[in-house]
Amino acid sequence: MIEKKKAKGTWILKLLLILFLLFLSLNIAMSAGYYEARLSEKTIVTKEAMQKFEKDIKEGKEVDIKDYIDMDHQDYSNHMTKAGVAISGIMQDFMSKGINEMVEILKKLFT
Repeated sequence: MIEKKKAKGTWILKLLLILFLLFLSLNIAMSAGYYEARLSEKTIVTKEAMQKFEKDIKEGKEVDIKDYIDMDHQDYSNHMTKAGVAISGIMQDFMSKGINEMVEILKKLFT
């Protein structure tokens, strides 16, 4: 009977470890993707577009920002990435609540 509890406990710990590692990897991937997206937004106006803009101003042409910015946006998300983000959010909430509850329990024990 003791061996069953021990085996059950290690199974739960392994599952929690796998979920935690999955959470970390998805968080890191999402952070890296977010950073790349922010950089690409900052570099939308390319050097050629700026030169064309400056040339049109010198020539006295009417300028419109839409003529100089490339508005093509590639969305690489799919069902797997959306599911990964959703699972990551759920795990983040779960971990945050768990840590907060542990802190509250420790406060009650030591106060």
